[in-house]
Amino acid sequence: MNYRFFLFSLVFLIHPSESAEEINLSNGATISISSGAGQTVQLAASDLAEKLSQITGKDYLIDAADQTGSIHLIVERNDTDRDAYTIKTSAETGLTITGNSELALQHGVWDFLYRIGYRQYFPGKTWEIIPTRKELKVALDTKETPAYVNRRIWYGYGLWEHNRDAYRDWVKKNCMDGAFKLNTGHAYHRLISSQQVEFDAHPEYYALVNGERKIRIHSKLCISNPGVIAAAKNYGIGFFEKNPEADSVSVDPSDGGNWCECKNCAKLGPPNDRALILANAVAEAVVEKFGNNKYTGMYAYNYHSSPPSIPVHPNVIISVATAFIKDGKKVDDIISGWAEKGAVIGIREYYSVSTWDRDLPGASRGSNLEYLAETIPKFHRQGARFLSAESSDNWGCNGLGYWFASRLMWNPAESKTDTTTDFLQNCFGPAEEPMREFYQLINGSNTRARLVYEDLLARMFSHLNEARSLAGGNREILRRIDDLILYTRHAELFDIYRRSSGTARQKAYEEMIRHAYRIRDTFMVHSYALYRDVHNRDKAVKLPDEAFWKIPEPDNPWKNSERYPESEIVDFLNLGLKKHNTVELNFEAREYAEKDLVPARKLLDLPEVSPGIAHTGRGKRSWFTVVEKVPADLKLFVTGGLITHYRDRGNVKIELYKIGGASEAGEEITLVEENSSVPPDGVERTIVFPVREPGIYQIKLDDGSDMTKVTWPEGQGMATKMSLGVDLPKMTGRWSLYFYVPQHTKSIGLYLAAGAGQLLDPDGDVALKLDHPGGEFLPVPVPEGKSGRLWKFSNVAGSVRLLNVPPFLARTLEELVLPSDSFSF
Repeated sequence: MNYRFFLFSLVFLIHPSESAEEINLSNGATISISSGAGQTVQLAASDLAEKLSQITGKDYLIDAADQTGSIHLIVERNDTDRDAYTIKTSAETGLTITGNSELALQHGVWDFLYRIGYRQYFPGKTWEIIPTRKELKVALDTKETPAYVNRRIWYGYGLWEHNRDAYRDWVKKNCMDGAFKLNTGHAYHRLISSQQVEFDAHPEYYALVNGERKIRIHSKLCISNPGVIAAAKNYGIGFFEKNPEADSVSVDPSDGGNWCECKNCAKLGPPNDRALILANAVAEAVVEKFGNNKYTGMYAYNYHSSPPSIPVHPNVIISVATAFIKDGKKVDDIISGWAEKGAVIGIREYYSVSTWDRDLPGASRGSNLEYLAETIPKFHRQGARFLSAESSDNWGCNGLGYWFASRLMWNPAESKTDTTTDFLQNCFGPAEEPMREFYQLINGSNTRARLVYEDLLARMFSHLNEARSLAGGNREILRRIDDLILYTRHAELFDIYRRSSGTARQKAYEEMIRHAYRIRDTFMVHSYALYRDVHNRDKAVKLPDEAFWKIPEPDNPWKNSERYPESEIVDFLNLGLKKHNTVELNFEAREYAEKDLVPARKLLDLPEVSPGIAHTGRGKRSWFTVVEKVPADLKLFVTGGLITHYRDRGNVKIELYKIGGASEAGEEITLVEENSSVPPDGVERTIVFPVREPGIYQIKLDDGSDMTKVTWPEGQGMATKMSLGVDLPKMTGRWSLYFYVPQHTKSIGLYLAAGAGQLLDPDGDVALKLDHPGGEFLPVPVPEGKSGRLWKFSNVAGSVRLLNVPPFLARTLEELVLPSDSFSF
């Protein structure tokens, strides 16, 4: 059994043949399996018989002795490609599904059912689609093998016991069981426990941290010690002796930092090299003992995320984490760096982490269809053949994304548009269009929809109400819509909880948890994670001892498994419609491009103003400037690493772009120069970009969500763009900046997510107090005589967006740049 060719050469294959012969399965059939068929084959045959009977209304019998049936399920073992199968129809022999393994045959059965219209979109009966076919004629000659050898969407916080079967059923029906099982999670604690006697006798095997070797099960190791290498080899060999069918063993380090600080470990290099030295040693020992078909898994994650300086053993699989990355490197660079050193590449994704998103609409990668459509095929093109995505049992917000991801992991060419339409038409029928609007609202890429949460809730309830009215009494469609009403009720209750304080917060927390538990069998929210974790991270609320999440019904007063009756679900809907209002803008939003920026001082005959204060921020940000005379120098005074414990994010990255590029082609921009010389050490440094061509420039900065202060010489044009189309950084501290309101403007359209500050008119009078931390759209009247002048945001905490006036802000008139059409209002 040799996977070497398999892992590097695997591509998605589908070979339909125009010469496939049509057969008729409309009137029932006998399903033939071998007399010695294993449990997986027997279950696949049973599933096929059951579903075909439900689809056609006819009988489909299973025969393990008579091979003359018209449906044949065959296993022809081929360990080179254990997930592959063929589906072929023949007028002579009927339908034959052949798998390279029992699991591959199972995949073939469910793929065949998919091709005739069967679907299992989300876990549970509510989201199962069983078509009705009076006539079932098929013509197929196809071979399939998955793009990703190992495909996993799994729940990071676990789930209630009763949810497990539904989840496993979804995995099976969507072919998410990979034949190759990759073990790659944190494993040093398993290594230690498996060799506990040895470690007890040698405390020097544990990492030296702050002058002390702490004997802990989740400790890092002193990898420079030969005894640790020997213990790790014994662990790897022992794992396969106990699990001879296993494909891989994990030797990924324990989570977090605290790497060994001894002199000998320092000589080995940084943590990424040390972790790989151990993984390589285990891989070498395992291959020597068991041959080339056993693998060693490890993450590229946290302190060991960066590509190493040493080669990777051919049997080490590196799963690159897409979060918790140190040294400020990009995921693409980490993938290519490890691959260049010889690693087989996997991806460790984060589609949903309960502590990050709390099952709220559009808050996680799993809900972002555009992200999934971009990254899953891209990772595959970069050589990744394993994809493991931490997720949650939150199918209300992420279900469409999870199902789409499962399709892409098998075939990266799967169409987002076609997949979405398939889901909407099958699940909602006549209510397809309002449900399309609903899912567009909660798509993670639709950041605008979430700017005002009140508006988001109002629109979600409105689309569900319209969908319910169009369902035409179809009970199956109504059950799906009602599940999503219960999900939207969670989104509403969580918002009430997070905005409350004092005794109201405790009451809101209890109501949110009670609701989450009661709807747990809908799979709409990750009830298990919410119940277990929210109170641990919010000291303002308390989970009473008698309501502890482990205490079962009926002894737990917070737990009630009675499903909400339809009347109560409708009450939730009507309450939501009554309580929440959509935001209608009473001004016309306007887009301003960057290709025609000019210095404001050239076109505005206005008096100078007292300098404002630039904001300090975290993450990505940018500024625009116009250079008229060359040669010139653009100077920045940059202080990185203002958050001490985030100084592992790497140097501050600064890029200079010329808008329009050398070809002056529309909105295209050309990278002029990069600078990564500013370390995150809290010391100010001067960066100089020499400019040799006049034009419009953009400076982009990324500090990996550390905190960086940036200033520049007075008078140097530097404007920040604050519009809906721009992702603003996390702003810290207070800031004061000016912007221009064109002549004849009647009102300023604003989006505010600011908890403090003022909007001052040109005469210094307060036009608006900024006390809208939750996000709100607002029009601000412009009195006669106050347009065509500079307005000022003063002492602001938070962020703003300008919607109908030029969204460029600067410290002074001298530094402000504006689109040339700002003056032809």
